Amino acid sequence: MTDAYLEAHYAEGKRQAEAIFARAGSFEFASVRSAHVLGGGAQEFTGRLAYYIGRITKGEEITVHAKTLPTVFIHYEELADLLLWATTADFTGPVNACSDGPLDVHDLAAIIATQVGREAVYRTVPAGEDASPFSLDRHYAMSNARAKELGFSFSHTTDWLPGAVAEALATEPSPTA
Repeated sequence: MTDAYLEAHYAEGKRQAEAIFARAGSFEFASVRSAHVLGGGAQEFTGRLAYYIGRITKGEEITVHAKTLPTVFIHYEELADLLLWATTADFTGPVNACSDGPLDVHDLAAIIATQVGREAVYRTVPAGEDASPFSLDRHYAMSNARAKELGFSFSHTTDWLPGAVAEALATEPSPTA
């Protein structure tokens, strides 16, 4: 399979895997649906945070939709904490793993721009055209209410994101003027 195929079908594959467990019905299970995972510096495997840091640092354009919608994020350590909690919690079914505080692409870029000391440069793309990774023109946020009701406490995205950016910056080349 090609990388493009896998990326295009990744979310649907996760939904279908969960549906198979639910349809089987022969055993109880819990599932964790994760938001976009950030943090870890050089180990942040998606490269999405590095993408924004690199473009803002170099003064390069970030392509965005005319109307961007927010999404949710979770720090990799918080996700690990939630997964550990889920192994001992007494529940079945799905829970969503996302920090409090959805952000849109402009919010994310502003946090990065503050740390690198440069303004983000945007270019708006027509509806239906591809844009940067977290520029979403459809609703993509999720609620963590069920996990909270079951006893898990989430952080706020803006509490950990500046640290994740600083960690990523430590692995990136220094900004150029």
